[in-house]
Amino acid sequence: MEPKRTHSTMKTVRITKLNDANNAEYPSIPMEQFIPGQDNGNVSMPINYWLEGSLVEDIKVDHSVVVNRTSRMGVKCAGYFVSSPVVELTDTGFVTHNSVYRVEYIDDEHKTA
Repeated sequence: MEPKRTHSTMKTVRITKLNDANNAEYPSIPMEQFIPGQDNGNVSMPINYWLEGSLVEDIKVDHSVVVNRTSRMGVKCAGYFVSSPVVELTDTGFVTHNSVYRVEYIDDEHKTA
C-alpha cells in the first residue's frame, strides 16, 4: 500500500489550474467570460487561472483545498479559494472532481502581490 502523501501547511503557494479533470462535473469557463469575485454559475474556473496565498491545511485526498488568498491572476485580492474535494495527489499538485492543478511553493521574496 502506497503511503498517503500530503503537501505541507502554512506555506505560501501558487496554485494554477492546468486542465479539466476526466469526467468533470462542471466545465471550465473561458477566461474572457470569467467574472472574478462573482458567482459564475455551474462552471469551473478557467484553465490557466492562478492564485497565490497560504494553505489553511495540508492538501489531502477527500478534502477540499483551502487557501487564504492574497492575489488572483497577479492582482492583490484577499479572500479564500476552496476547491472541490481532492481525488488524487500528483507529483506536481492535485486533481479534484473538476480540475487538475499544479502547486508551486514560493517564499515571501518571490511573491507577485
